[in-house]
Amino acid sequence: MSSPLRITYLLESTELWGGTKVALEQAELLSDAGYKVVVLSKDTGPTWYPFKLSVIQVPHFDASTIPESNIVIGTYWPTVKAAVEAGKGIAVHLCQGYEGGFKELYPFKAAIDEVYSYRIPKLTVSPHMNKFLIERFNAETYYVGQMLNRDIFHPVKVRTLKEHLDSLNVLVIGPFDADVKNIRTALNGISMAELSLSIPLKLIRVSQFALSADEKEIIKPHIYHFHVPHLAMGEIYRNADLFISMSKEEEGFGLPPLEAMGCGIPTILSRISSHLSYDDPQDYAIFVESTPGAVSEAILAVSESGELRERLRRRGLLVAERFTKESVLLRLIGAFSKIVPGGCT
Repeated sequence: MSSPLRITYLLESTELWGGTKVALEQAELLSDAGYKVVVLSKDTGPTWYPFKLSVIQVPHFDASTIPESNIVIGTYWPTVKAAVEAGKGIAVHLCQGYEGGFKELYPFKAAIDEVYSYRIPKLTVSPHMNKFLIERFNAETYYVGQMLNRDIFHPVKVRTLKEHLDSLNVLVIGPFDADVKNIRTALNGISMAELSLSIPLKLIRVSQFALSADEKEIIKPHIYHFHVPHLAMGEIYRNADLFISMSKEEEGFGLPPLEAMGCGIPTILSRISSHLSYDDPQDYAIFVESTPGAVSEAILAVSESGELRERLRRRGLLVAERFTKESVLLRLIGAFSKIVPGGCT
């Protein structure tokens, strides 16, 4: 009988980020399936996520801290570099978005491109990332996709359809200062719509960081959630009538729109590759150009039509059903069977 694969994940930190959650969920999934999984990080385990495995804290990533493994998965460009240089197993790049396209990381673009040029397998969470990596870096890619925890992200059990809303609760998630999230455009659109709505608009914001003065100048949230534990996010979605994301093209996937759909919340999304990749046809959201005017018009359309809200709700729920942990596990196993010579399970 063959021994289980030894898989090590390298996390730069376990701070509250969607990409961190994806890596943690994969590690748990593989461990539950019988793989020997180790998670290393430069800090302690996450306080916001109920991680079932232990996180081993190390001062740095190199041959002295990374254990012998069949596969060593880098989850961010510096950790990918460390996985390659340590030589403690086949280095694999879990790519959730090309960091060289992020405005905040422009000074490191040359170093990032060097890492992306490594001839190592890349696991991707979105089909459009496969296409980008093949065309830009001639990469060996394996699409593994995303999973949605339906214990957290599910619609309300008892629901009454409201043809006419008394108020419109609009949810926007993400850090204001992260350029790729484009929160400013979403907030400006919401501010414009508020002037034309016949019902009160209540803005609900969720971020990893405290509310900034710059954000408050655009529109002050009615509710501002800061550093929310993962298990509490479902209820926040279910208290919304509408979810908006105006992320830029550099977005690797964008989990919040999918989580909103899983909770039965209609969505307004920017017309970018990742958002458009969730399903075909692209009728599960109102797709708009990333301008305040376009956002405002879409908000008014959703607020005025119960039929539109119901159609988006139903279609979104169908999309969410596609993103299961079982499908991700099968794709991961398929990728590992090709990456590891004579791979064992």
